[in-house]
Amino acid sequence: MKFTSFARAALCAIVAGSASVAAAEEVSTVATDEVVIPAKCLLQIKGVKYITGRCDFRPTGEGDFVLQGRDYFTYVFVSTQDAPNMAEAHWNGRPSSTHAHSPLGKLTRDGACWVSETAKICAWKLDK
Repeated sequence: MKFTSFARAALCAIVAGSASVAAAEEVSTVATDEVVIPAKCLLQIKGVKYITGRCDFRPTGEGDFVLQGRDYFTYVFVSTQDAPNMAEAHWNGRPSSTHAHSPLGKLTRDGACWVSETAKICAWKLDK
């Protein structure tokens, strides 16, 4: 994967809004202007849907993104080294927690979704 553990932690904190300016400067892959795109989303883990319906989609560069629902969010880090259509993901795991401390492991792309045996993360464009 292209992010170190430190960079992942800093990125998670920056997007969640709890990082210091120093930590933000350490992660050069984060865009300076945050883009938020309303989307139709799904975050399903072990058959339980934690985000379903409208959410905020935040691209963070090079295919990586954040899905933010009401109480839950997930980060998807797309691999540029392992294999095409591979990613790793983390999520907050507890309602309203501010850190994506729970790993979801490796996922593969299936259309608008990233899937593994236990997780499914999807984002679709909203119909206008």
